[in-house]
Amino acid sequence: MWRPAESLRRHLALARAVARARRAPFDPFKLTWIVTEVCSLRCGPCQLWATAPHPGTDLATCERVLAANPQLTWLNLSGGDLVERPDAPALLAAVARQLPDLALLDFPTAGQDTAATLAALEPLLDSAIPRIAVTVSLDGPDEVHDRVRRKRGAAAAARATFQRLERIRRPGFTVVAGMTLSTSNVPAQLEGPPEALLPPGIAPAALHLNLAHHSAHYYRNATDVAPPAEPALAVIDALTRRRGLPTTPLEAMERRYWRIARRFLREGDPGVRCGALRASVFLGPDLELRPCTIFDRPLGNLADVGYALRRIPELPAARAALLDVEARACPRCWSPCEAFPTLLLNLGRSR
Repeated sequence: MWRPAESLRRHLALARAVARARRAPFDPFKLTWIVTEVCSLRCGPCQLWATAPHPGTDLATCERVLAANPQLTWLNLSGGDLVERPDAPALLAAVARQLPDLALLDFPTAGQDTAATLAALEPLLDSAIPRIAVTVSLDGPDEVHDRVRRKRGAAAAARATFQRLERIRRPGFTVVAGMTLSTSNVPAQLEGPPEALLPPGIAPAALHLNLAHHSAHYYRNATDVAPPAEPALAVIDALTRRRGLPTTPLEAMERRYWRIARRFLREGDPGVRCGALRASVFLGPDLELRPCTIFDRPLGNLADVGYALRRIPELPAARAALLDVEARACPRCWSPCEAFPTLLLNLGRSR
């Protein structure tokens, strides 16, 4: 059950974890974990569906991973679509039970099964986790979304899930609509106002924009998925105007994310010190570790170090990968999975 004192304790645990990550690598406060590659949609920017998607590690092994990492304070469970795991409620119940310092849990969903999403959320809503966030994908007007997702009615199903989640009243629970800007939904030349590319009927504060990236291991997609720069910038600026000044720390951080995204779109480099292998790390469905969602640099399997993230330095490829990240000898992405923990890691720093 959510309690103010427990919420404060866990947020302080997150603050201490950020401080540890600033002092030394290989003690990430955020884990991005692909718990399944299975998804009912066949999206253009993501090609997992075309390459024998991995169903994910079994529940018993997932529980071993959780038990070995009680220090985690931020967990992103991604896919594929988490809610398509038949044991998603049991997995999330294990997360709530085994991570005593977890301050933030978030996951995306394609929103195609409202009942499965609610069932997965149920053990979380009664938990002590102070912040729980769900992103429902909506890639523009309904006809555009259905074309990008290659399924008629996909937008209607996603909207139904979003609207049902909006009715949840639980301290610290947030649902947002996530729009990924890509070549699939942002034209090379705008033929109308940029606002016309946004999903209608979504409050500006409830819409999050991010940028499509190429990833050989995460999306297994093409190299040309990134949106054309100037139209994407126009969309970002249009939403920023509609939102106005930030009123919460999260909104302020998101505005910072967009500000750096503008530089990334123009120059192909965000110009900030990346937090991969310090603030965050990527875990695949087969428990293979990589620095992040984009840098395809295998480190080894988490099982080889007893499932413990703090033992990553024991993997032969880990330190060389960290040197490449810190030398910026990596793809130089601005993917939200790494961008937001990077912003937290660099809070108060000029670079």
